[in-house]
Amino acid sequence: MAQLPPPDDAIVPDRAKDAREFDEARLAAARSPRLSRELLRRYEEFRGAQEEVDEASPRGRIELVGQGSRLIVRGQVATVTRQVERVIAGLRDHGWSVDDVLHDERIGVSLLAGSGLSAEDLYAAVLRLSRDLNEPLDPLAIGFDDVTYEAIVFKPVKPQGSTGEADRVAVTSERPRGTGRGAGVTVAVIDGGFEAASAPPRTDGWFDNVTAPSDGLPSLNQADPERLDPGAGHGSFVTGIIASVAPDAKIRQYRAVDSWGFGSAWRLKDMILEAVADGAQIINISLGFDDPDLLGSPAISAALHQVPAEVLVVAAAGNAGTSVPMLPAAHKVAVAIGGLNEDQIPVAWSNHGPWVDFSALAIPVISTYVVDPLDPQPNPFGLWAGTSFAAPKVAGELAVLLGEGATPSAALERLRASAAGDHPDPNFGFLLKLPDQF
Repeated sequence: MAQLPPPDDAIVPDRAKDAREFDEARLAAARSPRLSRELLRRYEEFRGAQEEVDEASPRGRIELVGQGSRLIVRGQVATVTRQVERVIAGLRDHGWSVDDVLHDERIGVSLLAGSGLSAEDLYAAVLRLSRDLNEPLDPLAIGFDDVTYEAIVFKPVKPQGSTGEADRVAVTSERPRGTGRGAGVTVAVIDGGFEAASAPPRTDGWFDNVTAPSDGLPSLNQADPERLDPGAGHGSFVTGIIASVAPDAKIRQYRAVDSWGFGSAWRLKDMILEAVADGAQIINISLGFDDPDLLGSPAISAALHQVPAEVLVVAAAGNAGTSVPMLPAAHKVAVAIGGLNEDQIPVAWSNHGPWVDFSALAIPVISTYVVDPLDPQPNPFGLWAGTSFAAPKVAGELAVLLGEGATPSAALERLRASAAGDHPDPNFGFLLKLPDQF
């Protein structure tokens, strides 16, 4: 999962370079741990130009807090439902008043909306309440509606044999059939930036086993009909990686972020629960948010604790090059995935730490992409980088192992046994050399 880039032309495809040569300066900008206020301003302008509110977008204005290292939805606090009154009373003492409360009775969490404090003052108040030791047997579970985000740096490519200046990379043109890899397994892709409903369907078979989001496929050109939104293609790219590793698996897409790559913890929680209800055996989450003060997320934690033991949750570790935990990857229920280069060496920009379980190829990665209005080629592919794309490689491999009859715990053990070296890396977990299917 790559960080968002600064507001410049970095999101515009550069087709003049070889498809396997990444502009490292752009990638470095994209993984910066501090998101630009100017980028957020542009995003708010984009949302203001929309005729309808996107269900996957954050429900409120985005604020940067914690010295610019955490993104939250303005004026919203999450907690477990049984502690709502205590949280309201504690925040009232700091000058905050609650205006509305939304309960999710399925998992016992609530979202409070209020006013009276600036974003930074509210953040400080929540930190103090979370660390209050006056109730040692029942400490407050309190956090925010954190803003989730994902990668937006890519390079489009074309299959070998096609025409055009991006004709550089050999890509398998048809999905292999009858391989048995992943047969009988359902993988949930919780993501965003899926193909627009108006786009022509792929004819190369890669999405034949894919079920689109139930809320309808979003437009990918909401701000400008001539240019893809920054998050366009991310979910389609992740989907293709899983399909390439486990071509006989069934894949279901769930839209947790909008076409700019922004969403919220509350929305992500809903998508996790929906994927479980639909019978997913593996859930891939290539997005998330930083947790620098170890507040956690009541909504995400409650949802993950509802995931049955026989369901595997695979999540990208993030690309800020830091040991700051990224949620949901750092949650104990999830399998966190870091990034390697082609030489199976951890990349410096991959997040790391003892909470990372495995690492896999993160640069360069080829997969299915969405139709670009500037170059409406059929069956498009892209070249991307990030732990967003290491995670689905692992998810796909786990689908293969489950399809062969392995239990989730046995599948994880087989992955560990296949890793390089006798011991895991203390910061990157088990280093995997997984086949590149495209």
